Amino acid sequence: MRTRVLLPVLLLLTSVAVASPGLLSREARVSLLTCAPGDQLYSLFGHTAIRVSDPPAGLDVVFNYGTFDFDTPGFYFKFASGTLLYQLSRVSFPRFMAEYYYYNRDVREQVLRLDSLQRQALWERLEENYRPEARAYLYNFLYDNCTTRARDVIAGAAGGEVTWAPPARDKSFWNLLDEYLEVSPWIQWGIHAILGSPGTAIATGWEEMFLPDYLMHGVAAAHVDGQLLASPARVLHEGGEGRRARLPWYFSPFFVFAACATGLVLLLQRYRGKGMLLGVAIPFFVATGMLGCLLVFLGYFTAHPTTAPNANLLWANPVNLLVACFIARRRLPPVVRGYLRGYLVLLVVALVAWTFLTPAVLLSSLVIIAWMGYLTCRLVR
Repeated sequence: MRTRVLLPVLLLLTSVAVASPGLLSREARVSLLTCAPGDQLYSLFGHTAIRVSDPPAGLDVVFNYGTFDFDTPGFYFKFASGTLLYQLSRVSFPRFMAEYYYYNRDVREQVLRLDSLQRQALWERLEENYRPEARAYLYNFLYDNCTTRARDVIAGAAGGEVTWAPPARDKSFWNLLDEYLEVSPWIQWGIHAILGSPGTAIATGWEEMFLPDYLMHGVAAAHVDGQLLASPARVLHEGGEGRRARLPWYFSPFFVFAACATGLVLLLQRYRGKGMLLGVAIPFFVATGMLGCLLVFLGYFTAHPTTAPNANLLWANPVNLLVACFIARRRLPPVVRGYLRGYLVLLVVALVAWTFLTPAVLLSSLVIIAWMGYLTCRLVR
């Protein structure tokens, strides 16, 4: 009986501890938390959150714009189509830190030098955004994510008095992403294949702050009322070498693609029969056709704003899937041969465009382009 009475009381006290205290006290602090990248795909670029601490009120909570519900109906389709809603969550500071202790990832804190009115305004904005009807938003990887939301709420609470002074780095979105993706070359290749040419645009200093590290540096260089916006970052948890080690060069996409292509060329030169050629060509035309269908879906039938136009469609063409059917029948009608000649022209254009234009296609994909060109030349002979 005593347990039955105490348990509801404890739950009530816990809920009070994380409830809105109304006005923050003079001792309240608002800080930006920047978390180091991790090994998981969703954590490769790090993370950003906002901490609100008010010791007299027993308040120490973290607001996180980067959460979503795996139990959402149609989760995977919504995720692929860009219609999955992310939401603002609020947890206690110890609970937030537990994840980073477990994965041994760095967490740094910058206390924001806001006056009491600005701190209160920020707190109220966070509380307003946390209302059930307001906490969900349509996530956009480059322009509206958990980091840009934190940036915007800080700027809004300061009442436009923040002077942002991020340095001009003249980096494209691809340059910024590749700083984090180089340790995961296969993920890098996949993301470059999926995201489109908008990634080649040069990011402004404001836009660079879609990445947690760049927001941390941006906040460090910003001023409000003539003083720095934030105190120097202090380490709350220093992780070890928890990130994935760089793959050996012989496991990189470029080497694997080049080695396989070279081996297959030698094989086809050694065995020049038609059956061998068709047997090798079919899986590659199926694979590039299926990838092309995925790129068309992501670029033109989803809400993703950065997946089209996509230069990879020059070699990953959906029509290749149909061509594979004719190759399997060992007969190439004139219309198919005509397509293959046109496809060969597109492959040459892709190689030339990569040389003279800003490439959104990785060097490793050029190996695939050259290989598909070789196959196509053999098929149209």
